[in-house]
Amino acid sequence: MRRSSDATRAGAFGLLALLTAAPALAQAAADKGPLALAKLSVVERKVELSKKDAKWQNAVEGGPLSVGDALRTGPDAVARLELPWMALTLSPGSTLRFPDAFLLQATLEAGRALVEAPRLDALKLVTDEAEVRGQGRAVVRRERKSTLVTCLAGRFAVEGAKATVTLGPGQGTVVAAGKAPSAPQGVLPPPSDGLWPARDPVYVTPGEPLELRWKGSAPGYQLEVLPVGSDVVLVQRDVTAPPVKIEVPWEGAFRWRVSARDARGLEGLPSVDGLIAVDR
Repeated sequence: MRRSSDATRAGAFGLLALLTAAPALAQAAADKGPLALAKLSVVERKVELSKKDAKWQNAVEGGPLSVGDALRTGPDAVARLELPWMALTLSPGSTLRFPDAFLLQATLEAGRALVEAPRLDALKLVTDEAEVRGQGRAVVRRERKSTLVTCLAGRFAVEGAKATVTLGPGQGTVVAAGKAPSAPQGVLPPPSDGLWPARDPVYVTPGEPLELRWKGSAPGYQLEVLPVGSDVVLVQRDVTAPPVKIEVPWEGAFRWRVSARDARGLEGLPSVDGLIAVDR
């Protein structure tokens, strides 16, 4: 299966239409049916979609998402949503909703979302504890009634309990229920010792188990697998310690990277890429 994100283009009118408040969206729905906000460009494993609070059904790659829709990923699934000016990647065990609210936003009810908005401000991402806005790349997690935000690139503002902090690259904050965000602080550095596979690719067949290795003593880690030449995450895992076995079911050239998580669960910066070649 081809795994590459289509390049997206949006003119000023398209962007303004997506940022219009709910009354305009409601009128569009009345005239022409629901207005598509995002496209599901990647659906890996069990991903489910709920249309306007209807029952959950299997999500289809390439399908649209509209106001009122919700998406959830299974325990080993990944989903990528593309809007004209940004993308959201949902990790395993996540639930995201586009609420029918006055102002367009996305709500992360549980799990982890990677926000990518390289040129324009991202759609506001809301949890029970915080609101996240900004431009660049950031990781937003919601777990144990806390929201954890790491800025990987660019700049993001995090608001909670009527207080706001601004994060630059390599900074993070934790927002507990009913409390202001913690002061921005540097996140854990990238793991750098003992990475294997490294720059020399390791060859495996599709579905063959491959052991990823690195050295470190952090409380936890998260790892990702992406195609070479693409930022589309196809595999994401939260793990406790190395080594970790994965299986890549597709043929092609892939890269993997790992980030450390501190005692609170705040995610650090990713390591350099290691290379994996999958061929029959």
